[in-house]
Amino acid sequence: MMNLDIKYGLDMQLPDGKLPGFYAQIVKGIADRAPLFDRHKELLIFDTAESYSPVEELLRHYRVPSERITLLVLPSEGTEHGELYEDYVIETRAENAFADLALTAAFSLQSLKPSAEPAPALMQLKEHLIASFTAGDERLHLIDRQLTELAERIAQAYRCTVEWHA
Repeated sequence: MMNLDIKYGLDMQLPDGKLPGFYAQIVKGIADRAPLFDRHKELLIFDTAESYSPVEELLRHYRVPSERITLLVLPSEGTEHGELYEDYVIETRAENAFADLALTAAFSLQSLKPSAEPAPALMQLKEHLIASFTAGDERLHLIDRQLTELAERIAQAYRCTVEWHA
């Protein structure tokens, strides 16, 4: 099994109309509790899931609702953007790209049978692909999580199988 680069996001819903000092206190409190890997607007991104609890405790203190998000880091080099890339991928100022694994799924096409046709299967899936990238020695494709059954059916029609990675 390959190691995908997973990060842990916390999406805050900061209230409007507060004094700047309110936000500064929250930002300082977060920095004191957990090292940030990256951030995007109100989305905090951590290296480990252990960062959730101390930050959530701080946010509860300030009555700031938040939601946990598991993120897949897309490689900075060699990632092909699909037609839906901008609809699903979060790009930060630090030039990192993330996909929310609640909304997306990563798979590889396996051609185990001699009669398998992975190239036409990928062509038929192309309009649904968010991104394609290499992880380890496999080419992975990112698709909307709601389309996993469609990907399975298309792969089967071309005598391929789908291996889900995330």
